[in-house]
Amino acid sequence: MFIKTEDYELWNTIIKGPYVPMTIVDGKTVKKAEEQYTQEDFARLSKNCKVMHILYCGLDANEYNCICACESAKEIWDKLVVTYEGTSQVRETKINMFVHQYELLRM
Repeated sequence: MFIKTEDYELWNTIIKGPYVPMTIVDGKTVKKAEEQYTQEDFARLSKNCKVMHILYCGLDANEYNCICACESAKEIWDKLVVTYEGTSQVRETKINMFVHQYELLRM
């Protein structure tokens, strides 16, 4: 919620991934060279850095060590989601385990 209220575009950067400046050359879309970046490109690129900084500040040393090699906020977020929520298979296994424990308790 903090990130959404800070700047909603930051949240979009987490969900959609970082902005990549593109240009059209000979009818094909290619990544811009850094010399071609506009002020708007730099502003949009800085959103990823800002949200990565916010995420770094909210983590302790152990969590930071797990995500310090990530290059984008989306990559950090995805790693944190898998770490704390697990994959769909892990979640299904946990649900089955809790249902089993509940059934044993009921007996």
